[in-house]
Amino acid sequence: MYEIIFYEDADGYSSIADSIYTLKKKAATDKSSRINLNKIIAFLDLLQEYGTRIGEPVTKHVNGDIWELRPLKNRILFACYKNNTFILLHYFTKKTKKLPQKELEQALRNLNNFKERNG
Repeated sequence: MYEIIFYEDADGYSSIADSIYTLKKKAATDKSSRINLNKIIAFLDLLQEYGTRIGEPVTKHVNGDIWELRPLKNRILFACYKNNTFILLHYFTKKTKKLPQKELEQALRNLNNFKERNG
């Protein structure tokens, strides 16, 4: 079993948690949001249970330390941290076939920031 933590900036804000919370509020009245939320939760459960061994289509190695969780068109970029822990770094909705460079760069910035603050 793996632990999953959400990246928080120096002020304690997590854009991933905020995005999921917003999706949860929309899910009360919107079927598409409900489907997306359920898929995200299911994929997080799979990541927690099996780690990156689950493979595609659930997870995919992107670059260096960065992996992506792939529920529908949602993407959650994450990295392995010490002691069987995954840190969720960045969430976005994929609109193109290729991973946008700016999204990868944001995840890398978040990872570097996390490592600077947590070792």
